[in-house]
Amino acid sequence: MSKILGLIIKIFMISLLLFIVYCLTIGRSFGVDLVNRVIGMYYVHKGDKAFREYNMQDAVNAYEHGLKLFPAHYEAWLNLGNIYVAYEDYYAAAQAYQNAIIAKDNYTMARMNLGIITAEKLGDFDSAIQQYKHIIEAKHFLVSIPFVYDNKKSETTNKAIAYYNMGRAYSQKAFYMPEEKNKEKRAMLEQASIAYENAVKILANSYDINYNLALTYHQLRDYRRAGQYYCKAIECEPMHYESHYNLGLMLKHLNQRAYSIDELEKAAVLATGKYSAHAKYIFDVLSSVSAENIQKDSETSIQDKIKLGKDKEEEQPVILINGKITPTDEADIAITENFRKCRSKNIFESNS
Repeated sequence: MSKILGLIIKIFMISLLLFIVYCLTIGRSFGVDLVNRVIGMYYVHKGDKAFREYNMQDAVNAYEHGLKLFPAHYEAWLNLGNIYVAYEDYYAAAQAYQNAIIAKDNYTMARMNLGIITAEKLGDFDSAIQQYKHIIEAKHFLVSIPFVYDNKKSETTNKAIAYYNMGRAYSQKAFYMPEEKNKEKRAMLEQASIAYENAVKILANSYDINYNLALTYHQLRDYRRAGQYYCKAIECEPMHYESHYNLGLMLKHLNQRAYSIDELEKAAVLATGKYSAHAKYIFDVLSSVSAENIQKDSETSIQDKIKLGKDKEEEQPVILINGKITPTDEADIAITENFRKCRSKNIFESNS
């Protein structure tokens, strides 16, 4: 047994010696690359440690040193890009993300982040759209092992996010177009609606996707679809004032004043506090709509109009906390459900 062990050790030592000789002679470049890779990995490890501990400058120094030696480490490039974004050095961040993509072409996170800062911070919407298209069209090796590993869901979600971000890029591009380019602006908004529609097919209950899709159709004057998606957004997140407000304005335009007042009142209530400046403006709009409405029931005060319960009048349980009347959990639920109701929904569905 000892002879066999000794023979194995001799073979290993001879092999190691031959490998070293090869690296120092014929394969010198390979040997240098191997050494650089090992040293580079060490500095990347230091960078990862500093990054986890929020020592960002130490992380940058370590990553930059490590990536000079081992530029194929795509995850280090991604982390470096994220740090540059935190420092608001968007051009350096874009370069870091591009280097990550060079190292790994189908690197979804790098392409997504590059698209976001390219559109949102650098104003290059076309380049951002190309990044999102690459994510959508990329072919990934999908693996599904129950209770062990499954990347199908994450890849599908990434495509939905890419479609959503693409819609935003098209919408932003349309926003910055000169007013006289109405045809081009409309074409960009139509592209945005297509992207959002693809996103909502995957993430049907996303407030952001439904809201932005509604807003896009509103701008395209497709009021039926706009109304449907505003209502869907409200159902997803009833306590966000933006959907109520925009739907209220659209209903005012459509001469549906009673429904308009209902949505504007909700928006005004939801905008108070954090969005107090917006609330004042919404109350002004609400006053103008109320003045135009000749129906008596549409002139009801906000306190009477917005009920805590469902459609039927019922007393909601309240309790006294620190001298203030406070709704119970049941009342909170009732309030939320009241705000979730999109009473004008039937208008937009009847013409489907």
